Amino acid sequence: MAKLILLFLVWGSVICLSSGISTENSINGLDLNNFSSGYDPFLLFQQWKNEYNRAYETLEEHDNRFQVFKTNVEYIIEMNSKRKSPHSYTLGLNKFADLKPEEFKNIYLNKMEMPKHHSKMKTVNHSCKNVPASLDWRRKGVVTPVKKQGRCHSCWAFAATGAIEAINAIVTGNLVRLSEQALVDCDPFSNGCEGGWVDRAFEWVINNGGTYTEATYPYAKKNLHCQATKQGKKKAVTIDGYVRVAPSEDALLCASIKQPVTVYLDSTDILFYKEGIYDGAKCSNDPYHVDHAVLIVGYDSKDDQDYWIIKNSWGEDWGENGYIRIKRNIGIPNGLCAINAWNYYPTKSH
Repeated sequence: MAKLILLFLVWGSVICLSSGISTENSINGLDLNNFSSGYDPFLLFQQWKNEYNRAYETLEEHDNRFQVFKTNVEYIIEMNSKRKSPHSYTLGLNKFADLKPEEFKNIYLNKMEMPKHHSKMKTVNHSCKNVPASLDWRRKGVVTPVKKQGRCHSCWAFAATGAIEAINAIVTGNLVRLSEQALVDCDPFSNGCEGGWVDRAFEWVINNGGTYTEATYPYAKKNLHCQATKQGKKKAVTIDGYVRVAPSEDALLCASIKQPVTVYLDSTDILFYKEGIYDGAKCSNDPYHVDHAVLIVGYDSKDDQDYWIIKNSWGEDWGENGYIRIKRNIGIPNGLCAINAWNYYPTKSH
């Protein structure tokens, strides 16, 4: 009985302390470089929980998550201390801060390996002249706001719809938010919330005679029965085909000048990304170790450091308002985090 009473007292103090800490400044904005070895991790954990409305069912789970949180804080501090320049990336305490890296991978990243048909697919080796020094498709009005995939391995669907939204806007002048759920539910070659492939998503849209708006077929963050044949669901956007870009830096750059391009990369090291130009401190450049599909929406340079501008699907409360800048022109065929290896875009003539 005494132990039980003690547990309630400890738990009550946790709740009271959590509610009493100010969150006037977003914790994602905290510069962990300002923390010395003497900072109070428990107080920081309470502030983080308040910021992200995190609660745990048991005291044991709370303690386990606190230990994970402390480990992640130390990692963030260590990595930020190794920044090479003012433009190098920094990490921050975002909504993933109580997850182990392997948990993050199991919850959010693509479980599907790149199948053999990808490596045998015909590629187009794009070339171009008079390349602009920078390009941002967002400024041209062809990129929808950042979306959030949630606890569903549907990054492939978000990358595919982002690319279709962009080419449709480029060709028709009409920017329409399209349905990821239609791909999750209906693409027979992918596995919905267990992962999938961008090129197969394009194939499904072609074979289906088009795809649907987000409003018509809203996102559910889980697998549902396909509603593509349901009466009243009007197809909003069509594409003619799709192209795989040859796996090289120059080909990808030239393709991205034409329109936003979907890419795969190894993303296991970017879960705490906050801002700056990511230089791949721990990511793999092996093309068969990629685990996440995203959308290149442009490129630029800062003090002779070239980078891609990439739209992610983890919400606007991650990274640079939902985006990440990743270093390019690093001198290896597959690119940083194997970003040059598996790239696709849809085609549309009218």
